[in-house]
Amino acid sequence: MDIVNYSLREEELTDITKKLQGFKNALLLDLVVLMDDGGRLISYAPYTEKYKPLAYRVAVIGAAVVGAVDQLENIISSKRSMFFAGVEKNMYVHMVNQKFILSSVFSQKVPLGSVKLLKERLVKEISPTLENALGRKENKVIRFEELVL
Repeated sequence: MDIVNYSLREEELTDITKKLQGFKNALLLDLVVLMDDGGRLISYAPYTEKYKPLAYRVAVIGAAVVGAVDQLENIISSKRSMFFAGVEKNMYVHMVNQKFILSSVFSQKVPLGSVKLLKERLVKEISPTLENALGRKENKVIRFEELVL
């Protein structure tokens, strides 16, 4: 079991999803995923059923990568973001704060500098909402078997 110690309201989730979609559209990204540090999917863009299974996988893998790097902090310097270059696609993972993580998947044609620049703007826009969600201190117990993989 795991305890989730934040609460997002429906209107907040809708607003976050719109902002993720704007970020995705501005850079022609393939997928943008907002997750928590436990790998739970909060929102994603494009927000369609087709991308939902991939968004769930990115959420779990992104949180696992951040957790692994967190354990290596005594060996490497502290990281708030990570970049992974693939053959056709790249992935940029950024810690919004200690609880939330933003991942962007994009083609080789999209400049990393543009992703970083517009990501900063997005983080500034969604951070107050995420801080409010944490400030509510509403706890919810989640069983591991309820997570969708």
